[in-house]
Amino acid sequence: MRRSISAVAVALLCAGMLFATPYEEILSRAMENSPQMKNVELTYLNSLLTQQQNDLDDAVKVTVSTGQWNIAFEEESIGTMNGGVQSNSLISALAGYNSPSVSVAIPNGESETKITASTGLNFNYGEQKSYSISPSLSASHTFDLTGYDSDLAVDLSNARSSIQSEYTYRNALLSFESQVLTSIKTLLQAEQTLNETKYELAKAEQTLSDALELGNMTEGSVSYLQSMNAINLQKRTIDATEKQIETAKQQYTTLTGLVWDGVEDLPSPDLTINVLSTGNTSVVLAGIDVELAQQAIEELNHKIGTSELSIDGAIGGDFSKDSTSYDGSAGVAYSAGNWAVGTAFGGSFDNQSGKFHPTLSVGASWTNKTTKKSDEIELQMLNNDLVSAQNELADAKTSYIQDMQNLQIEILNHEYTLQNNAAQKEYLESNLEYQQTLFDSGLCTQQDVDDARKQVEWASVQDMIDTIEGLLLQIKIAQLNL
Repeated sequence: MRRSISAVAVALLCAGMLFATPYEEILSRAMENSPQMKNVELTYLNSLLTQQQNDLDDAVKVTVSTGQWNIAFEEESIGTMNGGVQSNSLISALAGYNSPSVSVAIPNGESETKITASTGLNFNYGEQKSYSISPSLSASHTFDLTGYDSDLAVDLSNARSSIQSEYTYRNALLSFESQVLTSIKTLLQAEQTLNETKYELAKAEQTLSDALELGNMTEGSVSYLQSMNAINLQKRTIDATEKQIETAKQQYTTLTGLVWDGVEDLPSPDLTINVLSTGNTSVVLAGIDVELAQQAIEELNHKIGTSELSIDGAIGGDFSKDSTSYDGSAGVAYSAGNWAVGTAFGGSFDNQSGKFHPTLSVGASWTNKTTKKSDEIELQMLNNDLVSAQNELADAKTSYIQDMQNLQIEILNHEYTLQNNAAQKEYLESNLEYQQTLFDSGLCTQQDVDDARKQVEWASVQDMIDTIEGLLLQIKIAQLNL
């Protein structure tokens, strides 16, 4: 009878292993079915779109004006009576058209190059018809002499956002896999506890039955009551474990979208640790924060001590039925801090008189610095922010090294456990062969052989749990090196 029960148990175990789901399929299906991971994926895709948007260069801005029609209505008298009161009137219209123009702004670092062109076409249609054409072309550009580049701060900020988004996405994938592995581990441990308890319960019940049958124990005796208490405790443990397994199965289904039927083909963990010379993402982000803090200081210094050179020029003409003239101008201006100086030269030529009229202007301005004290305080605050960012960078580097060292200790402990479990399993397999030899020689019971066999089976389950522990450590290594 015992041999038949053992055979059925082995058959059921093999059947469970036969229909177990490969781990890679479990993980893949879980990724597909999880609303949590779908949201993670969407968030990551949006971050990529935001990055593309941030990487777009400033476009050339073109403004086109088609000109404007203007119509004015006027009332005029067409007759009087007795040289006095107006007798009749007429509404007349005065039509006019203003010139179209084109303006182009070309982004160029800290300023724009602006070019404006106009046909200068104007005409009126009324009692006195008139027209004029005044084409013009002007351009201006400002050079920043401080060498400050605001694009660098923008690029650093965009790079930080990109790195942070990538880290969040990769870390979410690893964390989800860790959840799946932990769920599988919980089920395997609970099922092993259930199987061990059921096996021990069956042995206890059989031992009690044999003792009663052989007369070695009587119902109601102290030893009988002790045996029954132990059996009842094992039954309560079985009930509690079965409820735990049912809850764990529901959680597994919620997490993966699958029904628990076991796991197989667990990959071998790779517990190699590579300490990155540049540190992980936390170190990189802290380094970017230092650069951003430095850029904030440079931006304020640029604001306080702005040094710019501006040049501009224009050419044009004026053509009408009454006159024709040409004009042009060129100017340059320099500003630094709270003062500025500039000069401009221009002139016009009247075609009818044949005269040229030059103009020259020179000017300077100075404004007292009303925010000097405020700027000094703000600059000190920004310098404090820089020191704080530098401290955060040093702390991030230290934390990375310490976390790596702690993880190395965890790996050493895990490897020590693996060695002990491997030695224990080797002993159990040798003990099974030994017990089988004794049984064949009539020197032990079938129960002794069954006990030895069960110990080997449970050691195999422990191998799977140890593998999962290794995979969880592998994920920790990957997360730490993100």
